[in-house]
Amino acid sequence: MKMDHHCPWINTCVGHRNHARFIYFLFFAIVGCIHAFIVLALCMYRALNRSYYMFYHRGSPLIHMTVYTFLGSMFAAGLAAGVVIAVGVLLFIQLKAVFKNQTGIESWIVEKAERLDDEEPFVYPYDLGWAKNMAQVLRLNGRPLGDGFWWPVIDGCTQFTLTIEQRSQKEEKKLRAVKYTIVEAYSGAFLPVTRGCRALCNIPISDEPRIPLQKGDEVVVTRWRKHWLYGEKMCKAKGKVQPRGWFLRRCAVELVSNDCNFPKITSKKQM
Repeated sequence: MKMDHHCPWINTCVGHRNHARFIYFLFFAIVGCIHAFIVLALCMYRALNRSYYMFYHRGSPLIHMTVYTFLGSMFAAGLAAGVVIAVGVLLFIQLKAVFKNQTGIESWIVEKAERLDDEEPFVYPYDLGWAKNMAQVLRLNGRPLGDGFWWPVIDGCTQFTLTIEQRSQKEEKKLRAVKYTIVEAYSGAFLPVTRGCRALCNIPISDEPRIPLQKGDEVVVTRWRKHWLYGEKMCKAKGKVQPRGWFLRRCAVELVSNDCNFPKITSKKQM
């Protein structure tokens, strides 16, 4: 359903059905905070210059503020300005995504595809031009075009062009996987305060989980950072879900034999 991301502020996912309404929500949140900032700023200005308005503008309303109300108004104005900046950046990102007709998840796939050295460069199938892209999402009634399953694509692409590219990237990722064995237990703590300042100061900035590991466990690693690794724990029991997540690099060593039992990558045409 063309999912973009999960938003904790509205407690639901932003995708095909509500992308336009989410953008309208961001826009009017910014407008409301700008209005609040202007009102508060004018009130504080008049309160600070109360004597001037009392003698030279006797017909104008006077605003009286105590120290606490003035400090509260300053705090509220600061919050309004902060929301305008933070939500403004988010609104810019969302409008940029609509301009390209590309969700956050799709942008990751396209970014990886552009880094790969394929014989044929990857062509994003849903970019119909900025005008048609905007018309698909930003409508006055908030209801997008399409049924959420089938989309208009550019010439030379099919409905499954992006899916084929994503599957190809997953297969290529499996081929790059390296098996590690755990030599030091890790509790799965988000902030490993007892494992050194370097690991603590370089934690992965993401909402992805950490996996607790015991000495002797084996993990298939697919992402590497200087002090952290991301992989999938190999479970001996069949049918059991294999947990995935980040863990400390110092807790593992690479196995000499890299036999992860993954299938060989197939060409995109065979998919």
